Amino acid sequence: MDFSSINPLGVLLAVLAGFAVNFVWFGPIGVFWIWWEAIGRSRDEQPGAGMNMGVVFGSTIASIVVEVIVLAAVLGGLYESPSVLQGIGLGVAVGVGVAAMPSLGHRLFSGQGFKVWLLEVGADIIGAGVMGAVLAAIG
Repeated sequence: MDFSSINPLGVLLAVLAGFAVNFVWFGPIGVFWIWWEAIGRSRDEQPGAGMNMGVVFGSTIASIVVEVIVLAAVLGGLYESPSVLQGIGLGVAVGVGVAAMPSLGHRLFSGQGFKVWLLEVGADIIGAGVMGAVLAAIG
């Protein structure tokens, strides 16, 4: 993988796009309450209670940055000049194969089941597809 050819503007925009997908997906207009109740929480409980939100959001953003950089390196390694469709395809493939599939066992063994898994990986798959599209579009 050649990291030197990665466009920093593409990385920045893809990170913002990935964060936006997760913000909408897990926001009040998305699946948050369905997911929240599926993991066994009540509507009275405060998300992240007792946790340092700087650490939570900082870790979330850092993980998206790493995902975008790796996705950009793989995209650049596979295609000299990827199309948006190729970016989406690779993003979705990575979302399904690298993010969604390994976490299935974690959700099942923890007793959270398929519903929680689908709600969580839905954002991963869509987010990776959008990030791949942004990376391909920006070049």
